[in-house]
Amino acid sequence: MKDEWMTLLVQLRKRYTALSETYDLTVQMGEALDRNDRTSFGMLLSMRQEPVLRMQELDGNIRRIVEIDAPDIRERWQALIQGENPQDADEQMVVKQMQQNRRMIERLVPIDSRINQVLSERKS
Repeated sequence: MKDEWMTLLVQLRKRYTALSETYDLTVQMGEALDRNDRTSFGMLLSMRQEPVLRMQELDGNIRRIVEIDAPDIRERWQALIQGENPQDADEQMVVKQMQQNRRMIERLVPIDSRINQVLSERKS
């Protein structure tokens, strides 16, 4: 695997780990909210900040890799983001990880939205 794609893949995998941690904590937050356990909810919300901040850092790392460190893959990276098919095994591995990350986000968003909705209703 080319170094540029490997570096990118490592960052995408780290992003998946942070997404998984965020998902787990968000599920626990929802459970605490259902129990009306404000103490646990607050602690979990505070704990969730770390993986969210790590994801932001990883997003910056990914942008830096593509835009500065490995500009020769920038065009292919953009094509893959837009849904173009991978052209080789390196790109296939990156696409597979991107899809895995996307699936985790698709699991996370509805739970997070429900929590926000419940919190909004309770404040009214």
